Amino acid sequence: MNEFQWSEPKPLRTSTGTLMQFPITALPSVLREMVQAISVTTSTDVGMAGTAMLSAVGYCFTGLYRLAGKPDHTEPPVLYSLIIAQPSERKSPVMHFIKAPFDSFENQYNEEHKQEMYQAQQEKKALLTRITAMEKSKDPDPAAIARLRMQADNICGDSPVRIAVDDITPESLAIELCTNSTLLMISDEAGMLSNFNGKYGGVPNLDLLLKAWNGEQYINDRATKGCSKIERPYLSVTLAGQPYIWENMVADNTFRSSGLLARFVLCFAKSNIGNRRYDTASVPPAVKESYHALIHQLLNGKFSCQGEERVLQLSPSASKIYVEYCNTYIEKSLTKEMFFCQDWGGKMHGLILRIALILHCVDCCSQGSEPSEIYVSENTLINANALALYYQEQAMFGFGMNAPDGQIIKAEKIVQMFRTKEIRQGVKSELYRACRCHLFKDAEDFYKTLETLAEYGYIAFEEVRVGNNKPVQMVHVNPHL
Repeated sequence: MNEFQWSEPKPLRTSTGTLMQFPITALPSVLREMVQAISVTTSTDVGMAGTAMLSAVGYCFTGLYRLAGKPDHTEPPVLYSLIIAQPSERKSPVMHFIKAPFDSFENQYNEEHKQEMYQAQQEKKALLTRITAMEKSKDPDPAAIARLRMQADNICGDSPVRIAVDDITPESLAIELCTNSTLLMISDEAGMLSNFNGKYGGVPNLDLLLKAWNGEQYINDRATKGCSKIERPYLSVTLAGQPYIWENMVADNTFRSSGLLARFVLCFAKSNIGNRRYDTASVPPAVKESYHALIHQLLNGKFSCQGEERVLQLSPSASKIYVEYCNTYIEKSLTKEMFFCQDWGGKMHGLILRIALILHCVDCCSQGSEPSEIYVSENTLINANALALYYQEQAMFGFGMNAPDGQIIKAEKIVQMFRTKEIRQGVKSELYRACRCHLFKDAEDFYKTLETLAEYGYIAFEEVRVGNNKPVQMVHVNPHL
C-alpha cells in the first residue's frame, strides 16, 4: 500500500475571509447596537444581522418616501437582500431577532383595531346586500348601484393588517399586496423563491417581484380571482439560505435574464463555526427594548400616514458628491472590476440612494423630525456609500469568484458524506453506492467528481488488485478532512 504525503486540501471555493467587514458604524445608533448585540449572542457575522436589518427597516418607509438623485430619477426605500451562509450558521435566530417587533406590532395593531375592522366588514356587507337586492328588482337603477359599489370599494380596514410574509406563492402575494400595498418578505428559507420560478405551475411568474422592487403598477390579466391590478406595490425582501440557493439562482437563466438577480444585495457570511461559544452575552434588555420601540414608532407612523409619496432631496453638497461618484467611479467600474456583473453594477447608483433614504428616515424619526422637511445630508450619503461598497464587493464575490460550478457543488456533497459517514477509504464503486444521491446522474458522473476532489487534495487514488486479480481504484481520504 502506498504511503501518501498528505497536506491540508485546497478550499473548493474562494473564502469569504478576505472580504471587507460590514461597515456597522454607518448604521444609526439604535440599529447599530441591536445588530452588534445579535452578532455577539449568535456568534455570527455582523453582516447577517446588518443586511437583514436594512431591508426590514426599509419596509417602514415604503409607500411614504422616495429619494431623488435628479428630478426624473427617484428611488424608494426598498431593498431585496439575500444572506448566504453554511448550514448551522444560526440564520434562523438572526432573522427571528430582526422580525420580532414587526410581528408584535402586527398582532397589537390588529387587536386594537378589531372593532373598526368588524364595523367596516359589516358596512361593506350591508352595501353588497343592498346592491344584490337592487339588481334583483324589476327596475334596477344602474347609477344608484354604481354609487353603492363605489362606496363598498372605498371602505378600508375590513381585513387584518399584514406586515410580514414568509413562504408564499405569486398568487397569494398578489392578493396580499392588493390588500396591504406594502409587505415585508422575511424568511430563513430562501428556497421559497422557487415558488416564483415555476415550482408548482411550471411557468415562471416573476413579474410582481420585479415591479414591487420599484412600486410599479402591476396588472395581471390572467388572474381568475382576487385582485388583478395593484397601483403601487412595494415589497421589501430579506432572505437567508445555504450556498446552493445562490448557485441555483445564478445558474437559472430566468432569474438572471429577468434582472431579478441584479436587484438583490448579497451577504456571504463569514463563518465562525469551530470557534463559537454558547456562553456569549445575550442581547441587553435595554438594546432590545430600544429596537422594538423604534420599529413600533416607525410602523405607527407608517399606518397613520395618508396621502401621496413624498420625494426627498439630497443637500447641495451631497448631490455634488453623488453625481461625481456616479460619473467617475460607478460608470467606469462597469467595464473593469464589475464587468462580469454589469447587471448588478448598473443598479449601484440607485442602491446608494435607497440606503441613504433608509438611514435618513431612521435618523429623522429617531429625533422626532419629519424626513421630508430635511435634506439628506452629506454624512448620510457617505454612510450609504460605505454600505454600497460593501455590497459591491459581495456582488463581485458572488457573481465572479463564487460563480457556480456543478462539479464543485457535487464535490462538496461528497466531502459532507465522507465526514458524516466517517468514510476513510473505499473502492470507487463502493463509494458510489454509499454516496449516491440526486446530484449524480450516474456512476461516471460520480467518478468525475472524485477526480475533482483528487485535484484539490481531498482524496488520492491507488490501484489495487482484488480477488480475481482484477485491478480497481482504491480511494483514500485525506486524514485532514
